[in-house]
Amino acid sequence: MLKKNTTKLGKTICEAREKIGISQRELARQANMDCAEVSRIEAGKRLKPNVLYLKGIADTLNLSMVELMKLAGYSDIDINLGQDLPNKRSTSDYQKQIQSYEQFYFDVLEELENRRKVDFAIKGGIADIIDNIELSKIEKKEISNDEILDRLKELIPMIRPNLEKFDKSKYPLFDKGVFPKKDLKSNIKYNSITDNKE
Repeated sequence: MLKKNTTKLGKTICEAREKIGISQRELARQANMDCAEVSRIEAGKRLKPNVLYLKGIADTLNLSMVELMKLAGYSDIDINLGQDLPNKRSTSDYQKQIQSYEQFYFDVLEELENRRKVDFAIKGGIADIIDNIELSKIEKKEISNDEILDRLKELIPMIRPNLEKFDKSKYPLFDKGVFPKKDLKSNIKYNSITDNKE
């Protein structure tokens, strides 16, 4: 049951715990922490819980570790810097990152399919122009430049969307805590003057 003076962090944890139907004691057991600490966090008496406790709670309740840290008052620097970035991410954070990449993948596929359809329509229009020119030679009829020009003017607007960049708003989220930057180490040394391998 929520106390009136609880924090947003406490409320979020309490609601998620009750939603899956476990007690504070069971949450504490699964998160490897003391039951009294769970009670203090939910009641709003522990404003900035230990990161390891938050990670245990996030993993147990399938909550975002990043969101819990923000609700607990941790800064972006606390959340996104340091050697222990993977410890500051929960299963839920990884799932969100994967879903973001999946959505981006399907958006790109749909965009490619739409562009492919347009390309076929443009190809058909160009083939029509070529056929008309060849037919005019065979039938010894003249095709006017205006006819060709009009047809080309119809095709140009169809090409424009294919030349546009992909909508950046559809790019996947990037959480460097989920995919920390790796330093690639190489045994190859380069001479800085000639850029030749040594």
